[in-house]
Amino acid sequence: ASMYDLDFGGYNASTNINYSSGKLDAYANMSYRERHNRNENTSYRENYRGADTTYLDQFGHGNMNGRNMFARTGLTWHVTEKDHLSLDLMSMMGSPRRTNTIDYSGGKVVGGSLSKDYTRNRTTASTGEMLMYNLSLGYKHEWRTTHWIDITASRHHWGNGGSNEYRDSTYRCGVAEYGSYQLQENTGSNVDYEVLVDYENAFNENHKIQAGYSGKFTRENSPVSTFAAPNRQQEIESLYNRFIYNRDLHALYATYSGKLWRNFGYQVGLRGEYYAVSTDSHHKKDGAISTHPEKIDPVFQLFPSVFLSYQLPGDNELQVNYTKRVRRPWGGQLNSFHNISDSTNISFGNPLLKPEYSNAFELNYLKSWENHMLSVSAYYRTTDDIMQRISYMEDGIMYSTTDNVAQSLSSGVEIVGKNRLFGKLDLTTTLNMYYYKLDAFDFLMPNGQNLHGDASEDFSWNIRMMGTVGLPKAWSLQVTGMYNAKSVIAQGYRAPNYGLDAGVRKQFAGGKWSLSLNGRDLLNSRRFHSMKWGTDFYQDSSNFRGGRQITGTLTYSFGNMKAKRPTKKPKQNESMDNYNGYGEEME
Repeated sequence: ASMYDLDFGGYNASTNINYSSGKLDAYANMSYRERHNRNENTSYRENYRGADTTYLDQFGHGNMNGRNMFARTGLTWHVTEKDHLSLDLMSMMGSPRRTNTIDYSGGKVVGGSLSKDYTRNRTTASTGEMLMYNLSLGYKHEWRTTHWIDITASRHHWGNGGSNEYRDSTYRCGVAEYGSYQLQENTGSNVDYEVLVDYENAFNENHKIQAGYSGKFTRENSPVSTFAAPNRQQEIESLYNRFIYNRDLHALYATYSGKLWRNFGYQVGLRGEYYAVSTDSHHKKDGAISTHPEKIDPVFQLFPSVFLSYQLPGDNELQVNYTKRVRRPWGGQLNSFHNISDSTNISFGNPLLKPEYSNAFELNYLKSWENHMLSVSAYYRTTDDIMQRISYMEDGIMYSTTDNVAQSLSSGVEIVGKNRLFGKLDLTTTLNMYYYKLDAFDFLMPNGQNLHGDASEDFSWNIRMMGTVGLPKAWSLQVTGMYNAKSVIAQGYRAPNYGLDAGVRKQFAGGKWSLSLNGRDLLNSRRFHSMKWGTDFYQDSSNFRGGRQITGTLTYSFGNMKAKRPTKKPKQNESMDNYNGYGEEME
């Protein structure tokens, strides 16, 4: 496979092989990816200090180069017809490189006009190395195909290290006034242990029970040191940070599904979770390291779920659902490390961040025809301790972090239509229309002052349409378009955005060869634009990463393509496809 990016470029290649026999199934996969991409961001901010108004206008642009090697292999040994042992090994290594430049201009706002008092330039050069590997062992016993138990134990390791070199130059009246240099070095390691036990027993066509246990244990350590001169000289102690993050999560679940009469189906479930987190931030002053542990009280929560369905005549179906859900912060949102890549917009994590909990109610209607399907879902969802990004000003610098700001309410209708037209065109349309309300909030800033945010609400919508058409001579075409309307966020709103993707595919030699050409963001429109404001600032910002891309892929398949593949799916962060090529997970 290969790729050419209109903005910069890149390529990737991969190979897969599978083997299957009566006693042994095995597979191997290896991939290499190299990508050269770019990013841009703009920001205009006004700061209000008494009777004075100052402004800061900035434009950032940079290149991101990533190289990744990914390998995965495994085998399953069918010890008996009912007992199966499996082993999975996975590894990825990479070397991301970045360069970035931010151009600033600032001054006063007088009578609606901008008085440029100074200009500034900040450059960043980053290098890094990363290594991931995962080991999984599994055992499955089948009493019959509908009655089995599956046990898996795994260890996942993620390590990364690198340096960021920052150079600043400030000019006033065209004359260099000030310059600075910072070298930031970081190393980090993340180790996850996981134990999964899944049990299923379908007593008959109408009754089935599922149960299991999940244990996930995370240990993270990420020290960062910063220096005012090369060769690790003149340490800036105020920027020293070592973050230790430990998380234990135990979960037990059980669901029972069945049918009453012929048309009424149900599924009831209960999941109990024990969640314990402790963090420790290390800081340095006068050569001495101080520790600041934060331990969130362990929490045990029950998460019930109920799904009811009723089959009506004429391929009509009604469903009523209730679920309680949780969204937990990840390590980066808790890490108190201050990101100074843009010294006028500094972001950091919040060690006291708590999970957010939501209750969701849904009423669904489904109707099927021979070539069409319609789904209409009405939903109502409340969320407590919702996690949102908030910003505040201090000494002319904007600081941003994440906090459990308030409660939110969301209610709306989602309409999904699937249609086969003219015998060749498959069209899937998803339309979501909803009302969203975010309550007022108060946040205690690190300097002891209180930050207040007013309640906000709006009506918003988004639409996504995907069309696939079969063309003569084994060609196929797929086009996907999307639009997201304006939506409310804490302290402001996110502007509308839209995008268009398209791809064409051709098969040769009875399906052994295939060639595909895909275009991403063909309109070069996937820019994220937001407005935020507070009592002493207003900011209009946008960012763009990636841009228009054209990807070509050539695939050759040989042998028995029906060979059995591994039954275990990788974790989301274990697949190379989930990385942007620079050592970061894609959103």
